[in-house]
Amino acid sequence: MTSPSRVTRLALSLLAATVAAPCAVALAAGHDQQPCSATDAGGAWPSYGHDTANSRTQSGETMLDATRAASLAPAWTFTTNGTLQSTPVVSGGCVYLTTSTGDVDALDAATGKQIWTANLHVITPPSLGGDAPGAPVVSHGRVLVLASDDSKPFAVALDAHTGESLWTSKPVTTHPGSYTNASAAVAGGVLVFGYSPPEGEDNGQGGVALLDVETGRILADVPTIPLADQAQGYAGGGIWSTAAFDDHGYAYVGAGNPMSKTKEHPHTNAILKIDVDADRSTFGQVVVSYKGNVDQYDSSLAALSQTPVCSASDTGMTWPLDDPACGQLDLDFGASPNVMSDGHGGMLVGDLQKSGDYHVAHAADMSPAWHTIVGASCAACNAASTAYDGSSVYVIGTPGGVLWALDAQTGAQKWAAPVADGVHYEPISVADGLVYTVDGNGFLDAWSAADGSVVVKRSMSADLQAATGGLTSTGVAIADHTVFAAMSDQSQPNGYLVAYRVP
Repeated sequence: MTSPSRVTRLALSLLAATVAAPCAVALAAGHDQQPCSATDAGGAWPSYGHDTANSRTQSGETMLDATRAASLAPAWTFTTNGTLQSTPVVSGGCVYLTTSTGDVDALDAATGKQIWTANLHVITPPSLGGDAPGAPVVSHGRVLVLASDDSKPFAVALDAHTGESLWTSKPVTTHPGSYTNASAAVAGGVLVFGYSPPEGEDNGQGGVALLDVETGRILADVPTIPLADQAQGYAGGGIWSTAAFDDHGYAYVGAGNPMSKTKEHPHTNAILKIDVDADRSTFGQVVVSYKGNVDQYDSSLAALSQTPVCSASDTGMTWPLDDPACGQLDLDFGASPNVMSDGHGGMLVGDLQKSGDYHVAHAADMSPAWHTIVGASCAACNAASTAYDGSSVYVIGTPGGVLWALDAQTGAQKWAAPVADGVHYEPISVADGLVYTVDGNGFLDAWSAADGSVVVKRSMSADLQAATGGLTSTGVAIADHTVFAAMSDQSQPNGYLVAYRVP
């Protein structure tokens, strides 16, 4: 899940000008705005998924193998104003965090000292999820952030060195109740911004906005469901995961479930391929898609949507988890996709669906390649973003919490290991032969990528002397020979970042 999943929020249950007033920026006391002191030795982690392919794998790390990682200990900690709900990003020796209260914090990766903080000044915070639920992305000296202003989600670009506002976009949608849960993602000078309608709204429409990184200008609005099909009653397809990109100017995003009780569009519960190359005539279009499991899990159950019981349930009210009388199971693609090699010069794209299936398609035409069941079909399950290290895909299936290592070419199981935290939303990260996550019980976990044996099981609650864990979507970034682990507890007003290093 890209950012805190919409499922997390359910389970717990403007700015009209292109350039607006600058965000408030405060410097840490006594700080003279010097650059961060770390050097990105061991690699940076400049975006939610580490790279444009969303591999969530740090290939530059060679000093944190299993032997050394077993002795990881806190080097410093930082407490945020508001909760953390995504993966920290690390670039230029700085760590950047976004919070539920709309703060963007820049920290020195070496020391944890705050360099600057800026507030996005969200006018109307969404009822659930917070002001900035997704991770930022650092690109060409800018920190790009998606803000979840209720009914008016927008993007902001900050100077990575000073935190000063460079631009604030117009709202990408003004549909009542719309929001974003996605993290910012950039390729080829285009910022991809996923947005979603209110859950259960019969005419609610999701989509993707494409913005110019330099100016914040909205280049295209890409509805999940084409306008002509919306006119026929199709609805839904919220985009609350984060885009991955191939090397040919295409973005891939997982789309949410249908909102209509009687119609399911091919672009809902699907992986969409979107043209983000402005030089092509198909720029800003969904060029092809891969259909996952339908919202009744199997098409043979679709007749439930045509029953009198389903019709009688249509009272005009919205259902928090869709409408069980109609067989709607809320089977979004909530995790963010991975772009992978097919081993023969082509590319694959894989994504985890809440049906419990990890689906893989050939990126060229989105035809099926393979799929493997890793968990049970569940409206509140299987939404944690996955990782790919060049040979294996690492997936956590729920309920229950089991980490799977799957062969990236065939989907065959290599090994499985228990996470045992029930419903797991925290994404997976990989570095130097280890597979990391933070879990719902408040631990930093790491397993050997070779055989699934436990290497690290460290209580972040004990390290922080604070309550941590629960239904969050916090993640791990590995950079500067450091494991940066974010953690929150939804019952607490703050979030925490711990920088773990080998003493």
